[in-house]
Amino acid sequence: MLLPGTQYTSGVAFVSDGSYAALSKVTNPDGSKTNLVFDVHQYLDSDNSGTHSNCVTDNTAGLASLQSTLASAGRQAILSETGGGSSDSSCLTDVCAEIAYINNHSGQFLGYTGWSAGSFDTSYVLSLTPTYSNGKWTDVPLMKCFQRK
Repeated sequence: MLLPGTQYTSGVAFVSDGSYAALSKVTNPDGSKTNLVFDVHQYLDSDNSGTHSNCVTDNTAGLASLQSTLASAGRQAILSETGGGSSDSSCLTDVCAEIAYINNHSGQFLGYTGWSAGSFDTSYVLSLTPTYSNGKWTDVPLMKCFQRK
């Protein structure tokens, strides 16, 4: 079960905004916390909204607070929304760094999902939809960050 917080469930604010404090009290009927996963989002643009094409941070410093809290409590989260401008050079660096951080802390983070709006709106600023030309599909450059190595 995914447990989302407030502030659009921002990963960097999850501890400071009270989401963690409130949701850490949620338990299964038997009192265990098995399969209760915190659901966080983290965009890398100037206002953490996912509405701008450029990235200004990789947010790893902000996610470190959440990671530390999760580690000390034996809890886990999933980064269910993240992304940046699909071809912006700052995003190619920052999103890849954020994903690497998540992968390096897999004991606390179960994984991640790139937010892209899907093929219904290929003009969306964070679109990850591939393009089709001359009989060939081509991924947007940012997709390299989301591919496991």
